[in-house]
Amino acid sequence: MSEYQCYEFVALDRPLTPKQMAELRAVSTRADITPTRFWNEYQWGNLKADPAKLMERYFDAHVYFANWGTHRLMLRLPLGRVDAKALAPYFVSDVASTTRVGAHLIIDLRSEEEPEYDEEGDGSLATLTPIRGEIMGGDLRPAYLAWLLSVQHDEVDDDEREPPVPPGLADLSAAQEAMVDFLRIDGDLVSAAATASAATPDDRDALRAWVKKLTPAMKDEWLGRAVDAPDLPLGAELLRVFRAQAKPRGDTKPRSVADLRAAAGRHRELRDAAEAKRVEKAKRAAVNAKNKHLDALAARVETAWSELAQLVETSAYDPAFALAIDLRALAARDGGLTEFAARFEAFRKQHLRRRGFFDRWKRAT
Repeated sequence: MSEYQCYEFVALDRPLTPKQMAELRAVSTRADITPTRFWNEYQWGNLKADPAKLMERYFDAHVYFANWGTHRLMLRLPLGRVDAKALAPYFVSDVASTTRVGAHLIIDLRSEEEPEYDEEGDGSLATLTPIRGEIMGGDLRPAYLAWLLSVQHDEVDDDEREPPVPPGLADLSAAQEAMVDFLRIDGDLVSAAATASAATPDDRDALRAWVKKLTPAMKDEWLGRAVDAPDLPLGAELLRVFRAQAKPRGDTKPRSVADLRAAAGRHRELRDAAEAKRVEKAKRAAVNAKNKHLDALAARVETAWSELAQLVETSAYDPAFALAIDLRALAARDGGLTEFAARFEAFRKQHLRRRGFFDRWKRAT
């Protein structure tokens, strides 16, 4: 398996300056560098810089993958636009961690698994970047998925209790589904966790009611923020603050990691049983369809042999080959393989000039 690595970084909150682009060009002479993106792939060698340092200085999102099984996703978020205290219980290991750097919080997620194939192009920031906006909007589902990543990598003890379960785990966003796929988070573990998750709330009406109750001074403060930072997604900011102040839904007792693992195992068994049942049903349907087809062929065997002769003589080898296969299958089903072999040999002698067909038959059978 040849070596392959891919690095992609994007700047979201502000574009790179010409000076910053020149600094990055000194890191790599081959990389594609624009005011918002740095991308490079390697068949040999490595990026001559620490991705974490590049994130600290230049970028807001980063994805890395190598065909020996390493996947990495990093997100840089302004501390003023996230609830770092609410996020802390979910990032508890080396594979799912956070770091405060200046005015930012950097989320670092890693997955190390033996690949099942030669991976190339296995991650895309286009599908993963929306997670950053979801977290800034107060959505804790990506954080809970990060905690499950730690559980999956055995970096959380079995007797540890889960952090607060956010609503909507059974209805992940497209970006969250992409996160699960990219980091190879166990789908059965996600499904087990989702059983304690409330339905995704439609909190638009509650948000409107909350905004109406804001004091004039608070409304002026929000409008001032919009004036000072016109690019600020004010709606997401309001939603984050509202969600942070909203009362938790339900009183479900936190489960232990051991409980979650056991639930995931039961879910896997049920899923495997359902899949085995589906496969068996599909096999039976295929057999029934095949028998129905052979029954129809049995009613016109002589006509079928005449059709076979015509197809072979006109060099229509593909349909001729399919028909010959069906005739042999009919003979096998009905205990007439000896008769079929004798008749086919006679048929071959009658059409010796059509060597292409018979050479194909010999190779295939």
